[in-house]
Amino acid sequence: MNWKIFSALAFAAPLLGACGGAGSEGAPPVEARLCPASLDYGTTFTGGGGDGELVKLQLDTTRMTWQVTYVESPVPATTGTVEPTRKGKTASGTLTQETLLPTNKLNQCAFRLNGASLDPDRPARIFVGEGVAGGTIPGAEISFGGVLGQGKVPDTKFPYYPFIGFSTLETNLSNVAGTYNQLGYHQIPSQNFAPTVVDTKITINADGTWTECDNAGVNAGKCQQPGTNWVQSSDGSGAFETDNFQGQGKPTQASSPAGKGFMIVGKLRNQNVPILIRTGYATSTLATDPQGGVILPVADDESGISILAPQSNVAVNSQNGEYIGVDSEFNYRTNAFVGTQATLLDPFNPSQASLTRALNLDFTQSVPGVVTSTYTSATAGSAPTGKFIFTGGVFGFLDLSNASSPYFTIGAFVQ
Repeated sequence: MNWKIFSALAFAAPLLGACGGAGSEGAPPVEARLCPASLDYGTTFTGGGGDGELVKLQLDTTRMTWQVTYVESPVPATTGTVEPTRKGKTASGTLTQETLLPTNKLNQCAFRLNGASLDPDRPARIFVGEGVAGGTIPGAEISFGGVLGQGKVPDTKFPYYPFIGFSTLETNLSNVAGTYNQLGYHQIPSQNFAPTVVDTKITINADGTWTECDNAGVNAGKCQQPGTNWVQSSDGSGAFETDNFQGQGKPTQASSPAGKGFMIVGKLRNQNVPILIRTGYATSTLATDPQGGVILPVADDESGISILAPQSNVAVNSQNGEYIGVDSEFNYRTNAFVGTQATLLDPFNPSQASLTRALNLDFTQSVPGVVTSTYTSATAGSAPTGKFIFTGGVFGFLDLSNASSPYFTIGAFVQ
């Protein structure tokens, strides 16, 4: 199938589906909503940001306000520093109902977070579903001059950060125990925001012990427990925590891993959706210790987000539908799955072919649960460059077609 035609058809589906049948009698059927008719701060979406933040998001769709609480964070609170971070702080503002999506059904579940973006031409948006909220949270401008030439972070402005959160969490680790595929994307600010990919198999045991087998990064080919046992985080968020969590890249300045991992396990469609963030750590302390040595700054600031999905086979057509989220390039994305094809579009500019990724999917699954992909424009027989994993109506997609610039996105089912 011509991919341009497929893209148009995929995005036209919700418009067609919203129309009543010709010649029908009586009142038109009430259109089912994709999200709750109203929300207030009594509902909290707990989740992870692409920047490695553990966040609580609240929306009030009557007063049209939003609030974000940074439970854990590697993001400095003040530009030009590395500490303290946004941990423990809150941000708030007003909401505006979205109007630029193709149907009212979609617009009534999408909101602009006024004041959350650092770029007036790129508004922060949240898309709400039943039990899930995805989109973006407030951005930040980050820079640091380093200490003795170490840990320098180039001045970079992020208009917003990708986010996904859940209104209901699984907090019993016994119910999370199992073997998962994991895909994700991290950045190392002190290494010029170098990207690192997450591509692993993780086994989690009911007692908190766990094993990670890496397919990429500095530990590729190794199976080990890369952090302390999983326990309920003491921050009261409902997330699980592991300390001294190894990253996928080499730390800039650290004698041992200093970052933490937080696993938020959402419950959707009677399935667990584990989101694992790495919250990097950095200090600017330079001092003399009691033994006469030097206490050096720490820069183990690799931070990011990943998704886990069970290592069980995925059937063709079982994931059909439209999903929405934000990618590692900070763009909003709709993904339409139809059989063995997938098309990623900009939901606000669906007709722009340059913003589209059209993929062929292979459900053979040499690794159960991992559906591989190739671009429809690739020559026949080309090796797969992408991987999809699915759980609870949420997918993760990692594309390595450009090794120097990996691509990652998480999307949640819309319709």
